[in-house]
Amino acid sequence: MSGQVTRTRILRVGLDLASEEGLCRITFGSVAGRASLSKGGVVAHFPHLGDLKRSILDVALDLWSGTCLGGDAGVGGGLPSLIRYLNAWIGWTRRAGLPGSCPIAQAIVELSFLPGPVREAAAAAESVWRQTLIMLIRDAIDKRHLLRDTDVNQLAWDLLGVYLSHHVSSHSLRDPDADRKAQFSVKGVSASVEATSEKATRHGKGGQ
Repeated sequence: MSGQVTRTRILRVGLDLASEEGLCRITFGSVAGRASLSKGGVVAHFPHLGDLKRSILDVALDLWSGTCLGGDAGVGGGLPSLIRYLNAWIGWTRRAGLPGSCPIAQAIVELSFLPGPVREAAAAAESVWRQTLIMLIRDAIDKRHLLRDTDVNQLAWDLLGVYLSHHVSSHSLRDPDADRKAQFSVKGVSASVEATSEKATRHGKGGQ
């Protein structure tokens, strides 16, 4: 195999292992065994285990972006785009072909146990998620689908909480009803902000 093909294979195997077991459980040996390579073959591409783990997070973030932000889930449609994104985000790992849980969410859970550079990479991935929510919420505000005084950071925090709660319920607690509960929470948030916006609009018209 060429060097690039081998590197891609290592990262894919590492991504699957991170999905199944979490970043903390990844070793050169576990990746090498799954990829049918020697430890030296893995080390040749990733001299330090932290390099491998950070690269796995990069691949996971790219896969999340392609799965959740492609097509109609992007910015531009206001609140409908935000809701489409949330629905695409919940359970995205299955659609992306990963064998277990979300590697990024699992890394966030493991933050306290990850070495410095890997912890920083996981925190940076969480920041990308948060900023994506903030961008979509602000777009909904610009489209006047949400109130101008909507607390953007709080709403992003609430929605990120829905996702992380789904992650724990679905993969750690094995709750078969986790998808439905998460979707119900998304609908509840949507209904709440829409009702508030409609009430404010009616009040504004009545005061003219």
